[in-house]
Amino acid sequence: MSFLMGKTYCFRLNSDPSKIVCALTVSNDSIRIYDLPRSRQDYMKSLTHHEKPLRRYPGVLIGRLGVSNEFAGKGIGSEALDFVKGWFYSSSNKTGCRFVIVDAVNDPQVLSFYEKNDFRPLFPTEEQEFAYTMGKKDTPVKLDTRLMYFDLLKLRQE
Repeated sequence: MSFLMGKTYCFRLNSDPSKIVCALTVSNDSIRIYDLPRSRQDYMKSLTHHEKPLRRYPGVLIGRLGVSNEFAGKGIGSEALDFVKGWFYSSSNKTGCRFVIVDAVNDPQVLSFYEKNDFRPLFPTEEQEFAYTMGKKDTPVKLDTRLMYFDLLKLRQE
C-alpha cells in the first residue's frame, strides 16, 4: 500500500539489472524560514528573492539514501546526490524547489560525506537545531540527525 509520503528509486547495474547498486527516497519538503533564529533567517532570506518573502522555501527531501555494500566507497552515493541535484534543477522538473534537504545521521563520517557534496548544516549548532525541531532551548542534547541543505542555484555557477 502506498501512502504517497515518498517515492523510492533504485539504480541497477546495466549488465545485471537484478543487482541494485543504490536506492534513494525523495519527497516534498521545505525549510521553515520564520522558525529559524534571526541570524539564520536573514542568511536564508539573502539566498532568495526579496519581492515576496515566503514562510517556507520549497525543497526536495532525500529521506533515505543507501548504497549496496558491494559498491560502497566507489563514489556511488555522490553520483546519486548529483543525479537528484540535476533532476530537480533541470527544466523538466515537475515541481518548483530551491533546495535539496537531508536529515543526515549525526555521525562525523556521514556529515563529512554530505559536506563533501556541498551540503551545509541548516544550523551551526546542535542546540539551535534542537530548539528548532523540538522547541526547548538550552537543553543539553545529542541529536540523532542534522538538517542539511544544498542550494540548487549553486548549479547555475558551475
